[in-house]
Amino acid sequence: MNKISGLIGNRNAKVITGIRRCGKSTFMLGLSERIGSEGVNKIYVDMELWDNRHLNDPDKLYRTIKERIIPGNKNVLFLDEIQDVKEWESVVRSLINENICDIYITGSNSRLLSSEYATYLSGRLNMIEMHPLSFRECVKFSESYGIGADPEQLLPRFLKFGGFPILWRTGYDERTAYSILQDIISTVMVKDIVSRHGIKNPDLLDRMFRFVCGSLGKYTSLNNIYNSLNTEDRSISRDTVYAYADHLESSYLIQKTNVYDIKGKRVLPSKYKYFLTDLGLKHAVLGYRAEDISGHMENVLYCDLKSRGYKVWVGENNGKEIDLVAEMAGKKVYVQSAFRFSSENVIEREFGNLRGIDDNHPKYVVTMDGGAFHGNSDGIISCGLTDFLMKDEL
Repeated sequence: MNKISGLIGNRNAKVITGIRRCGKSTFMLGLSERIGSEGVNKIYVDMELWDNRHLNDPDKLYRTIKERIIPGNKNVLFLDEIQDVKEWESVVRSLINENICDIYITGSNSRLLSSEYATYLSGRLNMIEMHPLSFRECVKFSESYGIGADPEQLLPRFLKFGGFPILWRTGYDERTAYSILQDIISTVMVKDIVSRHGIKNPDLLDRMFRFVCGSLGKYTSLNNIYNSLNTEDRSISRDTVYAYADHLESSYLIQKTNVYDIKGKRVLPSKYKYFLTDLGLKHAVLGYRAEDISGHMENVLYCDLKSRGYKVWVGENNGKEIDLVAEMAGKKVYVQSAFRFSSENVIEREFGNLRGIDDNHPKYVVTMDGGAFHGNSDGIISCGLTDFLMKDEL
Protein backbone atom coordinates (compact mmCIF):
# COMPACT_ATOMS: atom_id res chain seq x y z
CA MET A 1 0.00 0.00 0.00
CA ASN A 2 2.90 2.34 0.75
CA LYS A 3 4.45 1.59 -2.64
CA ILE A 4 1.26 2.29 -4.57
CA SER A 5 -0.03 5.30 -2.61
CA GLY A 6 2.22 7.72 -4.45
CA LEU A 7 1.04 6.34 -7.79
CA ILE A 8 -2.69 6.80 -7.25
CA GLY A 9 -4.16 9.00 -9.96
CA ASN A 10 -1.17 9.04 -12.28
CA ARG A 11 -1.80 8.24 -15.94
CA ASN A 12 -0.02 4.88 -15.82
CA ALA A 13 -1.60 1.48 -15.32
CA LYS A 14 -0.64 0.03 -11.92
CA VAL A 15 0.06 -3.71 -12.28
CA ILE A 16 0.18 -5.91 -9.17
CA THR A 17 1.54 -9.41 -9.73
CA GLY A 18 2.15 -12.39 -7.46
CA ILE A 19 1.27 -16.01 -6.77
CA ARG A 20 -2.40 -16.91 -6.37
CA ARG A 21 -3.83 -16.51 -2.84
CA CYS A 22 -1.11 -14.11 -1.70
CA GLY A 23 -3.77 -11.41 -1.21
CA LYS A 24 -3.87 -9.41 -4.46
CA SER A 25 -7.66 -9.25 -4.70
CA THR A 26 -8.02 -8.33 -1.02
CA PHE A 27 -5.38 -5.67 -1.53
CA MET A 28 -7.35 -4.28 -4.50
CA LEU A 29 -10.49 -4.05 -2.38
CA GLY A 30 -8.54 -2.23 0.33
CA LEU A 31 -7.09 0.10 -2.27
CA SER A 32 -10.60 0.78 -3.56
CA GLU A 33 -11.63 1.84 -0.05
CA ARG A 34 -8.58 4.10 0.29
CA ILE A 35 -9.39 5.87 -2.97
CA GLY A 36 -12.80 6.76 -1.50
CA SER A 37 -16.25 6.96 -3.03
CA GLU A 38 -17.31 10.61 -3.17
CA GLY A 39 -17.52 11.57 -6.84
CA VAL A 40 -15.78 8.33 -7.80
CA ASN A 41 -17.17 5.77 -10.25
CA LYS A 42 -15.50 2.43 -9.51
CA ILE A 43 -15.51 -0.24 -12.20
CA TYR A 44 -14.47 -3.64 -10.81
CA VAL A 45 -14.03 -6.55 -13.21
CA ASP A 46 -13.09 -9.91 -11.64
CA MET A 47 -11.98 -12.22 -14.44
CA GLU A 48 -12.23 -15.24 -12.13
CA LEU A 49 -16.03 -15.01 -12.13
CA TRP A 50 -17.94 -17.28 -14.52
CA ASP A 51 -20.25 -14.42 -15.49
CA ASN A 52 -17.24 -12.54 -16.86
CA ARG A 53 -15.86 -15.33 -19.03
CA HIS A 54 -17.10 -13.62 -22.21
CA LEU A 55 -14.80 -10.68 -21.37
CA ASN A 56 -11.77 -12.78 -22.34
CA ASP A 57 -12.55 -11.33 -25.76
CA PRO A 58 -10.70 -7.97 -25.75
CA ASP A 59 -13.37 -6.24 -27.85
CA LYS A 60 -16.10 -7.20 -25.38
CA LEU A 61 -13.92 -6.19 -22.42
CA TYR A 62 -13.24 -2.78 -23.97
CA ARG A 63 -16.90 -2.14 -24.81
CA THR A 64 -18.05 -3.21 -21.33
CA ILE A 65 -15.60 -0.83 -19.65
CA LYS A 66 -16.55 2.07 -21.95
CA GLU A 67 -20.25 1.51 -21.22
CA ARG A 68 -19.58 1.84 -17.49
CA ILE A 69 -17.52 5.04 -17.74
CA ILE A 70 -19.40 8.09 -16.40
CA PRO A 71 -18.24 11.29 -18.15
CA GLY A 72 -17.39 14.07 -15.71
CA ASN A 73 -16.75 11.68 -12.83
CA LYS A 74 -13.47 10.32 -11.55
CA ASN A 75 -13.49 6.81 -13.04
CA VAL A 76 -11.31 4.12 -11.45
CA LEU A 77 -10.92 0.74 -13.17
CA PHE A 78 -9.93 -2.46 -11.34
CA LEU A 79 -9.11 -5.50 -13.50
CA ASP A 80 -8.58 -8.58 -11.33
CA GLU A 81 -6.67 -11.66 -12.65
CA ILE A 82 -6.25 -10.32 -16.17
CA GLN A 83 -3.61 -12.78 -17.41
CA ASP A 84 -5.91 -14.90 -19.61
CA VAL A 85 -7.49 -12.02 -21.54
CA LYS A 86 -6.09 -11.97 -25.07
CA GLU A 87 -4.37 -8.70 -25.97
CA TRP A 88 -5.38 -7.08 -22.68
CA GLU A 89 -2.41 -4.75 -23.11
CA SER A 90 -4.02 -3.23 -26.21
CA VAL A 91 -7.24 -2.57 -24.28
CA VAL A 92 -5.34 -0.92 -21.44
CA ARG A 93 -3.20 1.15 -23.79
CA SER A 94 -6.29 2.54 -25.49
CA LEU A 95 -7.86 3.44 -22.14
CA ILE A 96 -4.63 5.16 -21.03
CA ASN A 97 -4.49 7.17 -24.26
CA GLU A 98 -8.12 8.18 -23.89
CA ASN A 99 -7.35 9.36 -20.32
CA ILE A 100 -10.79 8.33 -19.06
CA CYS A 101 -9.92 6.25 -15.98
CA ASP A 102 -7.29 5.45 -13.37
CA ILE A 103 -6.29 1.80 -13.91
CA TYR A 104 -5.27 -0.98 -11.48
CA ILE A 105 -4.58 -4.53 -12.59
CA THR A 106 -3.71 -7.82 -10.88
CA GLY A 107 -2.29 -10.96 -12.48
CA SER A 108 -0.86 -14.29 -11.33
CA ASN A 109 1.86 -14.60 -13.94
CA SER A 110 5.33 -13.04 -13.90
CA ARG A 111 5.33 -13.05 -17.72
CA LEU A 112 2.25 -10.85 -17.72
CA LEU A 113 4.08 -8.31 -19.84
CA SER A 114 6.26 -10.61 -21.92
CA SER A 115 4.15 -10.71 -25.07
CA GLU A 116 4.68 -8.51 -28.10
CA TYR A 117 1.80 -6.34 -26.91
CA ALA A 118 3.74 -5.40 -23.78
CA THR A 119 5.86 -3.01 -25.86
CA TYR A 120 2.69 -0.98 -26.34
CA LEU A 121 2.75 -0.16 -22.63
CA SER A 122 6.42 0.78 -22.41
CA GLY A 123 6.71 3.65 -19.95
CA ARG A 124 2.98 3.59 -19.27
CA LEU A 125 2.80 1.28 -16.29
CA ASN A 126 4.07 0.76 -12.75
CA MET A 127 4.83 -2.83 -11.71
CA ILE A 128 4.47 -3.96 -8.08
CA GLU A 129 5.23 -7.55 -7.06
CA MET A 130 3.22 -8.91 -4.13
CA HIS A 131 4.42 -11.75 -1.88
CA PRO A 132 2.83 -14.01 0.71
CA LEU A 133 3.07 -12.57 4.21
CA SER A 134 6.50 -12.00 5.71
CA PHE A 135 7.06 -13.37 9.21
CA ARG A 136 6.57 -9.86 10.66
CA GLU A 137 3.20 -9.67 8.93
CA CYS A 138 2.26 -13.18 10.09
CA VAL A 139 2.87 -12.09 13.69
CA LYS A 140 0.57 -9.10 13.14
CA PHE A 141 -2.09 -11.33 11.57
CA SER A 142 -1.77 -13.82 14.40
CA GLU A 143 -2.20 -11.10 17.00
CA SER A 144 -5.20 -9.63 15.16
CA TYR A 145 -7.00 -12.96 14.82
CA GLY A 146 -6.23 -14.22 18.32
CA ILE A 147 -3.79 -17.03 17.51
CA GLY A 148 -0.98 -15.49 19.58
CA ALA A 149 1.64 -12.79 19.32
CA ASP A 150 4.92 -14.26 20.62
CA PRO A 151 7.35 -14.37 17.66
CA GLU A 152 9.45 -17.17 19.17
CA GLN A 153 6.37 -19.35 19.60
CA LEU A 154 5.06 -18.52 16.10
CA LEU A 155 8.32 -19.19 14.23
CA PRO A 156 7.87 -23.01 14.15
CA ARG A 157 4.38 -22.51 12.69
CA PHE A 158 5.80 -20.16 10.04
CA LEU A 159 8.54 -22.64 9.12
CA LYS A 160 5.94 -25.38 8.69
CA PHE A 161 3.04 -23.51 7.06
CA GLY A 162 4.61 -20.50 5.33
CA GLY A 163 2.95 -17.12 4.88
CA PHE A 164 -0.24 -17.44 2.84
CA PRO A 165 -2.73 -15.08 4.56
CA ILE A 166 -5.54 -17.65 4.83
CA LEU A 167 -3.37 -19.78 7.15
CA TRP A 168 -2.90 -16.92 9.62
CA ARG A 169 -6.52 -15.95 10.09
CA THR A 170 -7.36 -19.22 11.84
CA GLY A 171 -5.32 -21.61 13.97
CA TYR A 172 -5.51 -24.49 11.48
CA ASP A 173 -4.02 -27.82 12.44
CA GLU A 174 -1.25 -29.29 10.29
CA ARG A 175 -3.50 -31.56 8.24
CA THR A 176 -5.90 -28.75 7.32
CA ALA A 177 -3.10 -26.27 6.61
CA TYR A 178 -1.35 -28.65 4.21
CA SER A 179 -4.66 -29.45 2.53
CA ILE A 180 -5.17 -25.73 1.86
CA LEU A 181 -1.63 -25.43 0.50
CA GLN A 182 -2.19 -28.46 -1.75
CA ASP A 183 -5.31 -26.76 -3.10
CA ILE A 184 -3.29 -23.62 -3.87
CA ILE A 185 -0.67 -25.68 -5.72
CA SER A 186 -3.36 -27.54 -7.65
CA THR A 187 -5.09 -24.30 -8.66
CA VAL A 188 -1.84 -22.76 -9.88
CA MET A 189 -0.87 -25.93 -11.75
CA VAL A 190 -4.25 -26.32 -13.47
CA LYS A 191 -5.23 -22.70 -14.16
CA ASP A 192 -1.90 -20.98 -14.65
CA ILE A 193 0.11 -23.75 -16.28
CA VAL A 194 -1.76 -26.80 -17.60
CA SER A 195 -4.77 -24.98 -19.08
CA ARG A 196 -2.91 -21.84 -20.09
CA HIS A 197 -0.08 -23.62 -21.89
CA GLY A 198 -1.82 -26.82 -23.01
CA ILE A 199 0.49 -29.03 -20.95
CA LYS A 200 0.45 -32.60 -22.24
CA ASN A 201 2.39 -34.21 -19.38
CA PRO A 202 1.13 -32.82 -16.04
CA ASP A 203 2.80 -35.71 -14.21
CA LEU A 204 6.21 -34.47 -15.39
CA LEU A 205 5.30 -30.96 -14.27
CA ASP A 206 4.47 -32.30 -10.81
CA ARG A 207 7.71 -34.29 -10.62
CA MET A 208 9.75 -31.24 -11.60
CA PHE A 209 8.11 -29.19 -8.86
CA ARG A 210 8.84 -31.95 -6.33
CA PHE A 211 12.46 -32.05 -7.49
CA VAL A 212 12.85 -28.33 -6.79
CA CYS A 213 11.13 -28.72 -3.42
CA GLY A 214 13.67 -31.39 -2.47
CA SER A 215 16.66 -29.29 -3.57
CA LEU A 216 16.29 -26.12 -1.50
CA GLY A 217 19.62 -24.59 -0.59
CA LYS A 218 21.49 -26.63 -3.22
CA TYR A 219 22.92 -25.62 -6.56
CA THR A 220 21.11 -27.25 -9.43
CA SER A 221 20.53 -26.78 -13.13
CA LEU A 222 17.94 -27.70 -15.70
CA ASN A 223 20.43 -30.22 -17.06
CA ASN A 224 20.57 -31.87 -13.62
CA ILE A 225 16.78 -31.96 -13.46
CA TYR A 226 16.58 -33.37 -16.98
CA ASN A 227 19.21 -36.04 -16.31
CA SER A 228 17.53 -37.09 -13.09
CA LEU A 229 14.04 -37.37 -14.61
CA ASN A 230 15.32 -38.90 -17.85
CA THR A 231 16.68 -41.91 -15.97
CA GLU A 232 13.10 -42.64 -14.88
CA ASP A 233 11.44 -41.87 -18.22
CA ARG A 234 13.45 -41.89 -21.46
CA SER A 235 10.60 -40.24 -23.37
CA ILE A 236 11.22 -36.90 -21.62
CA SER A 237 12.85 -34.29 -23.85
CA ARG A 238 15.25 -31.60 -22.73
CA ASP A 239 13.13 -28.89 -24.41
CA THR A 240 10.07 -30.00 -22.42
CA VAL A 241 11.97 -29.78 -19.13
CA TYR A 242 13.16 -26.27 -20.00
CA ALA A 243 9.65 -25.17 -20.99
CA TYR A 244 8.03 -26.62 -17.87
CA ALA A 245 10.61 -24.97 -15.61
CA ASP A 246 9.78 -21.63 -17.22
CA HIS A 247 6.06 -22.23 -16.58
CA LEU A 248 6.70 -23.10 -12.91
CA GLU A 249 8.71 -19.92 -12.55
CA SER A 250 6.24 -17.67 -14.37
CA SER A 251 3.42 -18.95 -12.14
CA TYR A 252 5.44 -17.84 -9.08
CA LEU A 253 5.70 -21.34 -7.62
CA ILE A 254 9.50 -21.30 -7.93
CA GLN A 255 12.11 -18.58 -8.33
CA LYS A 256 15.43 -18.96 -10.13
CA THR A 257 18.29 -17.17 -8.39
CA ASN A 258 21.62 -16.64 -10.11
CA VAL A 259 25.04 -16.30 -8.51
CA TYR A 260 26.49 -12.83 -7.92
CA ASP A 261 30.28 -12.59 -8.15
CA ILE A 262 30.98 -10.11 -5.34
CA LYS A 263 34.57 -9.34 -6.29
CA GLY A 264 33.83 -9.08 -10.01
CA LYS A 265 30.51 -7.30 -9.37
CA ARG A 266 28.66 -9.31 -11.99
CA VAL A 267 25.93 -11.92 -12.20
CA LEU A 268 26.95 -15.41 -13.34
CA PRO A 269 24.01 -16.74 -15.40
CA SER A 270 25.29 -20.32 -15.67
CA LYS A 271 25.10 -21.12 -11.95
CA TYR A 272 21.95 -20.88 -9.86
CA LYS A 273 19.63 -22.19 -7.18
CA TYR A 274 15.87 -22.47 -7.11
CA PHE A 275 13.81 -21.22 -4.18
CA LEU A 276 10.09 -21.48 -3.47
CA THR A 277 7.92 -18.38 -3.30
CA ASP A 278 6.60 -19.79 -0.03
CA LEU A 279 8.23 -22.51 2.08
CA GLY A 280 4.89 -24.07 3.05
CA LEU A 281 4.51 -25.31 -0.52
CA LYS A 282 7.37 -27.78 -0.01
CA HIS A 283 5.86 -29.35 3.09
CA ALA A 284 2.48 -29.67 1.38
CA VAL A 285 3.95 -31.99 -1.26
CA LEU A 286 6.85 -33.70 0.54
CA GLY A 287 5.83 -33.45 4.19
CA TYR A 288 7.82 -31.58 6.82
CA ARG A 289 11.38 -32.91 7.06
CA ALA A 290 13.23 -31.47 10.04
CA GLU A 291 16.56 -32.67 8.68
CA ASP A 292 16.21 -30.16 5.81
CA ILE A 293 16.25 -27.19 8.18
CA SER A 294 19.31 -25.55 6.55
CA GLY A 295 17.49 -25.33 3.20
CA HIS A 296 14.33 -24.16 4.98
CA MET A 297 16.20 -21.31 6.66
CA GLU A 298 17.84 -20.22 3.43
CA ASN A 299 14.48 -20.19 1.61
CA VAL A 300 12.83 -18.19 4.41
CA LEU A 301 15.65 -15.64 4.44
CA TYR A 302 15.49 -15.36 0.64
CA CYS A 303 11.72 -14.68 0.73
CA ASP A 304 12.12 -12.18 3.56
CA LEU A 305 14.70 -10.16 1.63
CA LYS A 306 12.49 -10.25 -1.48
CA SER A 307 9.48 -9.04 0.47
CA ARG A 308 11.53 -6.11 1.79
CA GLY A 309 12.10 -5.04 -1.83
CA TYR A 310 15.64 -6.30 -2.37
CA LYS A 311 17.01 -7.97 -5.48
CA VAL A 312 18.52 -11.21 -4.19
CA TRP A 313 21.27 -13.50 -5.47
CA VAL A 314 23.37 -16.35 -4.17
CA GLY A 315 26.84 -14.91 -3.51
CA GLU A 316 30.34 -16.00 -4.38
CA ASN A 317 33.56 -14.27 -3.31
CA ASN A 318 36.94 -15.68 -4.32
CA GLY A 319 35.44 -19.15 -4.54
CA LYS A 320 33.70 -18.93 -1.14
CA GLU A 321 29.93 -19.14 -0.98
CA ILE A 322 27.84 -16.38 0.56
CA ASP A 323 24.31 -17.72 1.04
CA LEU A 324 22.49 -14.55 0.01
CA VAL A 325 23.44 -11.16 -1.40
CA ALA A 326 20.68 -8.55 -1.47
CA GLU A 327 20.71 -5.10 -3.06
CA MET A 328 18.26 -2.21 -3.01
CA ALA A 329 18.88 1.42 -3.97
CA GLY A 330 22.66 0.98 -3.82
CA LYS A 331 22.64 -0.72 -0.40
CA LYS A 332 23.85 -4.30 -0.11
CA VAL A 333 23.20 -6.85 2.63
CA TYR A 334 25.11 -10.13 3.00
CA VAL A 335 23.54 -13.06 4.85
CA GLN A 336 25.01 -16.38 5.97
CA SER A 337 22.64 -19.02 7.32
CA ALA A 338 23.66 -21.75 9.78
CA PHE A 339 21.38 -24.00 11.82
CA ARG A 340 23.59 -23.52 14.88
CA PHE A 341 27.26 -23.00 15.76
CA SER A 342 28.00 -26.67 16.28
CA SER A 343 31.78 -26.37 16.07
CA GLU A 344 34.67 -23.93 15.69
CA ASN A 345 34.92 -25.00 12.05
CA VAL A 346 31.32 -23.91 11.41
CA ILE A 347 31.91 -20.58 13.12
CA GLU A 348 35.09 -19.95 11.14
CA ARG A 349 33.45 -20.92 7.85
CA GLU A 350 30.42 -18.67 8.25
CA PHE A 351 32.27 -15.66 9.66
CA GLY A 352 35.36 -16.21 7.53
CA ASN A 353 33.43 -16.12 4.26
CA LEU A 354 31.94 -12.76 5.23
CA ARG A 355 35.25 -11.31 6.49
CA GLY A 356 36.62 -11.75 2.98
CA ILE A 357 34.16 -9.16 1.61
CA ASP A 358 35.92 -5.82 1.45
CA ASP A 359 33.13 -3.30 1.95
CA ASN A 360 31.13 -1.73 4.76
CA HIS A 361 27.67 -3.03 3.92
CA PRO A 362 25.76 -4.94 6.65
CA LYS A 363 26.76 -8.58 7.12
CA TYR A 364 24.74 -11.14 9.10
CA VAL A 365 25.22 -14.69 10.32
CA VAL A 366 21.75 -16.04 11.14
CA THR A 367 21.17 -19.16 13.28
CA MET A 368 18.13 -20.87 14.77
CA ASP A 369 19.22 -19.86 18.28
CA GLY A 370 16.69 -17.50 19.83
CA GLY A 371 17.13 -14.42 21.96
CA ALA A 372 18.31 -10.93 21.22
CA PHE A 373 21.07 -10.06 18.81
CA HIS A 374 23.96 -11.82 20.44
CA GLY A 375 27.16 -10.68 18.89
CA ASN A 376 29.14 -8.42 16.60
CA SER A 377 32.50 -9.64 15.34
CA ASP A 378 34.57 -7.65 12.87
CA GLY A 379 31.44 -5.77 11.83
CA ILE A 380 29.50 -9.05 11.32
CA ILE A 381 26.26 -9.34 13.28
CA SER A 382 25.32 -12.75 14.68
CA CYS A 383 21.63 -13.15 15.44
CA GLY A 384 18.76 -15.59 15.77
CA LEU A 385 16.39 -16.23 12.87
CA THR A 386 13.43 -14.73 14.74
CA ASP A 387 15.34 -11.52 15.48
CA PHE A 388 16.42 -11.12 11.86
CA LEU A 389 12.92 -11.70 10.48
CA MET A 390 11.36 -9.28 12.98
CA LYS A 391 13.71 -6.40 12.19
CA ASP A 392 11.97 -3.43 10.57
CA GLU A 393 15.18 -2.35 8.81
CA LEU A 394 18.38 -4.23 8.02
